[in-house]
Amino acid sequence: MISLNLVLAGLRLGLKNRQVGEKWVFDDCFYLCKGLLKRKEKRK
Repeated sequence: MISLNLVLAGLRLGLKNRQVGEKWVFDDCFYLCKGLLKRKEKRK
C-alpha cells in the first residue's frame, strides 16, 4: 500500500508542478514526509 500511495503522490506532484508551481510540490512533499514519519512511529 505504501508504494501505491507514493505513486499517487508522485502523479499529483507532477500535475501540480505543471499547473501551479513549486509551492504545491513543497507542500505535498512536506505532508508526505510527515505521513511516513507517523507510520514509522506507530510501528515502534
